[in-house]
Amino acid sequence: MRSTRGFTLVEMVTVMVVLAVTFSMASGIFNGYLNRSAAKRAAEVFVQDLKLTRDAALRSRQVVVMEFDETNLRYVVRAQSGDTLVQRFFHREAGLVLSSLELQLPGDTLAFDGRGIASLGRSDAALGKAVFRSGDATFQVSFNSMGASRVDGP
Repeated sequence: MRSTRGFTLVEMVTVMVVLAVTFSMASGIFNGYLNRSAAKRAAEVFVQDLKLTRDAALRSRQVVVMEFDETNLRYVVRAQSGDTLVQRFFHREAGLVLSSLELQLPGDTLAFDGRGIASLGRSDAALGKAVFRSGDATFQVSFNSMGASRVDGP
């Protein structure tokens, strides 16, 4: 009687194929999760900075502006005095990776006056919108002239 030890070549190849398929599926799911969490976190950070911008305008009784630089995936919050309050970057070194950033207002700026009211660019505009994308994941922040906001996404 012959005693066998170990696995045959066919068994080893089968296990390797099953592992490769499992890892490829898991990496796709994980990548989607990373994209969703990056886009959602960027939207949540924007909501916090939107509140900070309005609060700074109210406290200082001066215009505070949020200027978007969509090409470089960043925005800056500046007081009328010229002081920079926040400078936010969305790239790997900053820990928030986006593939696109878009403020859907004319001029890519949002300004709160000294009373804490934002001009949304058009008299008929009830809401401003900012869109944050990372891979296939998209989150949209809708906000009104008083800075109240809502995050929508997958």
